[in-house]
Amino acid sequence: MKKTLQFLLALIFTTTLTFKGLACDPPTNLRSLVEQDVPGYGYTFRVTLNWDAVEGADFYSIYFYSDNYPNGMWLGDTDGLYYVAGANTESIFYFAVKTHCSDGSTSEESEQCAVVIQNDATPCRMPENLSVTVEEDLPNAEFKYTITLNWDAVENAEKYELYVNGDMFTYTTETTYVTGTDVPQELYFAVATICEDGSESIVSPNVYVNIDPCMPPTNLQANVEEDVPGFPYKYKVTLTWDANPDASSYTIYENGTWKSYATTNSIELGYDSPTTVFYNVTSSCENGESDMTDPLTVVIGGTDGPCLAPTNLGATIEQDVEGYEYKFKVTMTWDAADGAEAYIVYINGQEFGATSTKFYIAGSDTEGTFDYTVASVCANGESEESEPYTVVVEEVSLEEYSNRFEVYPNPANEVLFVNTTENINEVNIFNIVGVRVYSESNFNTNNIDLSNFNSGVYFIRINTEKGDVVKRFIKE
Repeated sequence: MKKTLQFLLALIFTTTLTFKGLACDPPTNLRSLVEQDVPGYGYTFRVTLNWDAVEGADFYSIYFYSDNYPNGMWLGDTDGLYYVAGANTESIFYFAVKTHCSDGSTSEESEQCAVVIQNDATPCRMPENLSVTVEEDLPNAEFKYTITLNWDAVENAEKYELYVNGDMFTYTTETTYVTGTDVPQELYFAVATICEDGSESIVSPNVYVNIDPCMPPTNLQANVEEDVPGFPYKYKVTLTWDANPDASSYTIYENGTWKSYATTNSIELGYDSPTTVFYNVTSSCENGESDMTDPLTVVIGGTDGPCLAPTNLGATIEQDVEGYEYKFKVTMTWDAADGAEAYIVYINGQEFGATSTKFYIAGSDTEGTFDYTVASVCANGESEESEPYTVVVEEVSLEEYSNRFEVYPNPANEVLFVNTTENINEVNIFNIVGVRVYSESNFNTNNIDLSNFNSGVYFIRINTEKGDVVKRFIKE
């Protein structure tokens, strides 16, 4: 029976092994071009976002940050090195880009780039070239940390409006302002112009400064001993690190969860069974807790200790992918296990293949349902299998699947209704030039308020476990 099942699976799934084991890097050198009143363009300002190419990139995702979207908003995808957006009002926003590589991996988000949208005809201009310097323990200084702000003068400026952490805190007629603090902290500053005619400019991009941050410990190490006389556990793990002079205590994490506290730069931990764990340590300072150290993997009990299984399994199913030899392309993914050198993929309990990457691609020409699990292969052996993840391969025509979603009325006025029996993960609405104007995760209602939408043509993208459905509607 085992051989028969394995044979049937082999008929259904064929693994593609031509993967690059390279990391997917985020784009660099982000920049923007803002143009005003471009003939034929539907917005007052045309914003072109650019970045340098990343080797192995398949496409890029662009993200938008502003006061209204402090946690970011997906703007769109492109397989080029630019993205065009539009705006009708002056503003400051920030954008960042992720790379989606041809091996199926996705990069971290790039550094953010500020975009200043300012009307050429606006008489009251935003101050430019804001800079911040911090000096500590200056002679006769009022504060422990002296903060000096500088910016370029603006013609017709009556005074300047200063902001800290998003809140206005003072005015000044000079282009230099000195303040300070006695408390270590992270701050960001911005400045706006108030002109002689009473008008006010937009607020400048933020300039960040981190004053004496609480730093994590360094040089984290572990020593494992077995059957130590007088020690109440079979295995004794002694963690040590270089002390942070600003830390009053330390927090120890085991496998990502809290384990213990320490007031010195060492701690002893005990175990009765062989295992493999990873540790992180943070510093606790007057101004809060530091970031974690990099994880330190420790094998307890020699080669008997198992490594950790992968977590956060998932899968994407694509149908009729151009250039792919099978009708269905199934990409299985998971989070890396610390210390893993390779992974073994199991389908319905049977070993199916191995990979050194965090994904596995299978192909099928038929429908079916299967459970997959993954085990890590580390220097000390193979881990237990992960929790199973069920994948359903089902043939659905684009037209058929799209028909499962009813968007009405169309044209719509105040409310747009979405009717479907499918589970919806996320709903996004884009205007005619591709700018996202609405986003809702964990969509659990059947209606969307359109009262604040401008009249025009929009596209609604409905994301489900089986893919995206896009519908067009008109707002009257």
